[in-house]
Amino acid sequence: MTIATLCEEAPVRPPAEVWEDYRRQETCNPIRIQEHRNSTLQYNGKTMKYSTKMKGETPRDGYPLYIALHGGGGHPAEFNDEGWECMKGLYIDSIQQGIYVAPRGIMDTWDMHFRPESYVFFDRLIENMILFENVNSDKVYLLGYSAGGDGVYQIAPRMADRFAAVNMSAGHHNWVGVRNLASVPIALQAGEFDDKYNRNFETAKMNDTLDSLEMENPGQYVHKTWIHAGKGHHFIDNSHDDEPQAVLVDLRHWQTSKTSESSMQNTNAISWLRQFTRNHRPRRVIWDLTTWQDRRGLAFWNAAGHGRQLYWLDIGDKTAETRGEDTIIVRLEEEKNVITIEKFGNYVRLLLDRCMVDLRSPVEVVVEGKVYRVSVKTTGDIQMETLRQRGDPRYIFEGTITVVRDNGDIHVSSLNSMQLA
Repeated sequence: MTIATLCEEAPVRPPAEVWEDYRRQETCNPIRIQEHRNSTLQYNGKTMKYSTKMKGETPRDGYPLYIALHGGGGHPAEFNDEGWECMKGLYIDSIQQGIYVAPRGIMDTWDMHFRPESYVFFDRLIENMILFENVNSDKVYLLGYSAGGDGVYQIAPRMADRFAAVNMSAGHHNWVGVRNLASVPIALQAGEFDDKYNRNFETAKMNDTLDSLEMENPGQYVHKTWIHAGKGHHFIDNSHDDEPQAVLVDLRHWQTSKTSESSMQNTNAISWLRQFTRNHRPRRVIWDLTTWQDRRGLAFWNAAGHGRQLYWLDIGDKTAETRGEDTIIVRLEEEKNVITIEKFGNYVRLLLDRCMVDLRSPVEVVVEGKVYRVSVKTTGDIQMETLRQRGDPRYIFEGTITVVRDNGDIHVSSLNSMQLA
């Protein structure tokens, strides 16, 4: 065998074929089998247990997945266990077809749902559900109540590329940044008189933040906010027959005068969520690296760079500090075969497929007003690399473009995974 043969790259294949090979391999993985059978994940000395309920026949395009986070927090384990037991059935009656998963917080601290290991667990849980339960990866939803609402606030922007939409009920944002939710619709719910930690008014203020982001970025930051009139920490966001609830009409007036008229609206979290399908190839990606979590799960996956991506962007082993910029903004104009880098610091890797751009022709990359024409190299190796990084059939890419700033000079090139390593 010659050296040239040894270095030969795998040809590009149809994504469905690549996925099926991967699925067959991973569903025979004894570790994954045990995790799924026992509804238990273990990593870095921590354990996540979860309950699973399935409703309805399998839809043609796969089951929706609803991940519901319980309340509790900084209380004894018995109290948090009660919250978990409650969450196992809280929203189930609102689901006609789907898989309902209620994870137990991995610790009994106030941040039980968003410890560093939690993000690794949620990645693994979603991947396993796609593999074993025919979950549609474009219909994964996150919702939570009280401390679970805190979790939604923290998890959604750090794992935005996983979710179709999210619902936060009766939680506190703890000053998390939400710029990464540009393509993730979010519903916010709170009681008018839920003044512990100022949850009521902080929910309204978060609505103001999202209003501003939506105005600055038309077509992005879809959101809905319901402040339940006359209610405290407990209100109805799970009416299985979609019975309307009284919610405040003018949140800005209420914040200043503490009065507002109310109207009757359907606040069922599941009903709101299921209208959305994930936008897995948003034309404009906003990535705030200050609101980001390392999800590599070293020694948990055999996949280089696992969880270092957001949609079709990859930062490799970079951080906000090493990149020299805390935000990446990239825009795709597929009809023109143009990608514009609005902001990037010193490194970004673009993950591409033929549904995004015409890979038979050079792709134009615009950086700081200068146009670079790049012939994109496509290989099956990149398909497998990107699939292993997220275990998601929608995130199979076949070519990459890397943009690097080195000593002030910008270099734009198409490299395969072997060369990048």
